[in-house]
Amino acid sequence: MSIDEATPEEWDEAFAGIKDVRFYDNRSPKEVPYVPDPVNQPDHYRAGEVEAIDYIAQQLGSGVKDYLLGNVHKYLHRHQFKGSALQDLKKTEWYLRRLILEHEQGG
Repeated sequence: MSIDEATPEEWDEAFAGIKDVRFYDNRSPKEVPYVPDPVNQPDHYRAGEVEAIDYIAQQLGSGVKDYLLGNVHKYLHRHQFKGSALQDLKKTEWYLRRLILEHEQGG
């Protein structure tokens, strides 16, 4: 069976037990309300047409891995000392996932 042939009941069964799943579609901004996301897409990093992390990766080339690893260490270290420990731990996770992606893609 293909994913396109799944019935609504099969979809419900596939997602049973998964809570707080959010799907965002930037192609339909009128239908999907804007939800600020200071971890994955901070507003201050998206001021221009290119997101800051993409510009940094372009400028550093393979050195972006060191940049990402440095941010993993930074956010992991400071999560205990700032107001939002959970947000800093989520940022640690974000930079670690991006670092893993760079390694998987051979960057």
